[in-house]
Parts: sequence; structure tokens; C-alpha cells
Amino acid sequence: MSSLEERLRRIAEEKQRLAGEEEAMREEALEELERITAEIEALEKRKEQLEVFLGLDDEPQRAGRGQIQELCVRAITEAGGGLTSGEVKDAIEKLVPGMKVSSVPATLSRAASLGRLRRDEFGRYYLS
Repeated sequence: MSSLEERLRRIAEEKQRLAGEEEAMREEALEELERITAEIEALEKRKEQLEVFLGLDDEPQRAGRGQIQELCVRAITEAGGGLTSGEVKDAIEKLVPGMKVSSVPATLSRAASLGRLRRDEFGRYYLS
């Protein structure tokens, strides 16, 4: 076997070894992520139990993933025209009293940057 063939064989073996190590690391990371997610869910459940026990469950409700964006689109649709972030927040508070709406400006900005909404020069948001 020539030295070039030997070097290529070693390189291929090293690539295989590294791929195996990477796969093992990914599996380990996924297992850790699952463990952490389970711990977070258990802590959130315990937090809710303590809030109920302490009478603190009247705090503003938090939106589920994507719910704020859906509510923003609904508010703009129902208004029939452009709304500022403050007007969207007010509309959501009327739609879902007690909803925590502090992330509305960031949600609107992100939706505009993704092309789901458009923003005019006056800071009003419209459906794209």
C-alpha cells in the first residue's frame, strides 16, 4: 500500500471515529435536554401548586407558544386597519382579560421582520 493510500485510510478511519463521537455527544445532549425539560415541568407544576396555596393564582395568565402572535393578528384583523403596539396590547387585554401582554411589541416586530405583518412609518402594524 502506498503512503498516500495509507494516509487516506487513516483519514477515513479518523472521520468515522469523529462521526461516532459526535453522534454519542448528540444522544447525550438530547437525554440531558429531556431530563431538564422534565425537571422544569415538575418545577412549574410545584410553582402553580404553591401559588394556589398562597392565593397568588390571580397573577396575569401567560400565553402559550404562538398565542400572543395569534392574538396580535386577531386584534389587527378585527380593527380593520393598522394598530400601534399599544393599541394591539389594549385590544388583547380586552379579548383576554388578565393576559400578560408585555411581549406584544417584540412579537409585532418579529412578525414584521418575518414578513407576516408590515409596519408603516407611523409605527402601525398591518396584515401582509
